[in-house]
Amino acid sequence: MADAVVLNARVGRVMPNPLFGARGQLPVAAPRAQPAGVPRQWWLLGLLLAALWPHGVWLARRLTDGSDEPWGLLALATVLVLVVRARRELVMPARAALVAGGALAVLAALATFVVPPIFAAGMAMLALATFLASALPRRPAAPMATLLLLSLPVIASLQFYLGYPLRLATAHAAAPLLTLAGVDAQAAGAALLWQGGTILVDPPCAGIGMLWVGSWAAALLSYLSGASARRTLANGCVAAVAVFAANVLRNALLFFPEAGLVPAPAWLHPAIGLAAFAAALLPILAFAGRAPVALRAVSRSAGRAPAQWPGGIARRTR
Repeated sequence: MADAVVLNARVGRVMPNPLFGARGQLPVAAPRAQPAGVPRQWWLLGLLLAALWPHGVWLARRLTDGSDEPWGLLALATVLVLVVRARRELVMPARAALVAGGALAVLAALATFVVPPIFAAGMAMLALATFLASALPRRPAAPMATLLLLSLPVIASLQFYLGYPLRLATAHAAAPLLTLAGVDAQAAGAALLWQGGTILVDPPCAGIGMLWVGSWAAALLSYLSGASARRTLANGCVAAVAVFAANVLRNALLFFPEAGLVPAPAWLHPAIGLAAFAAALLPILAFAGRAPVALRAVSRSAGRAPAQWPGGIARRTR
């Protein structure tokens, strides 16, 4: 019985053979060891950033020389945090994405001799967005590209091109609200006329800063909720409408202290601005923070609800 136990203990053991790994078995190649160090996708990302360094230098100068509001730093920090959070998901981009990103980087370099630097920097951001969209295939690409474009110093340009049209539209939209409140004010250009006085809608009241922050919030919420490109565009449109409506309400309320109808302490003007900004963020959060219908359907079919971010924002399920 002891011999039987010894025999059973040796079943399956064969003697090694110089030609075969084991008698009667073909040799099996040992698994190739993974190279240690930084993965290739990170090296390629660093190489792309190095190729775009002239645009980065220009961007840093524009954001710190006082010629524009430095809100772009918030967008850049947001992208950095999102990429670092998803660093374990970073994979090798597809060859087509590498070619497209490289072509955009070359076009961005050539464009510096033809177009203003902000347009060349925009091409550089699109090159980076193309790389990240392929390297993070489980993350929404359109919101990431939007955040990268928002990092450009665009507020001064928007103020120059859109400032007066927005002030004009704001004045003409605020006049009917004042009429409903019992104040017979008339819109004249970018101003409100009342009892022989003129209350101007000045450049800060055009709402460009609010529009930028609303767009940033919509893009971030689109990313966190896993929105498609179409849904990201819809979120941006809702943000623009909400910001414009809140800015009209702000200017209508500011008319009363500016016209001397109510006391005007020093804190009233910024307080009304903050209240209007909060009023704009509420519909943006309610609309852009919802998970897309397709994502909710997939989650229900899987038998679980979408994961929630703090504040009720649905997150992409993995």
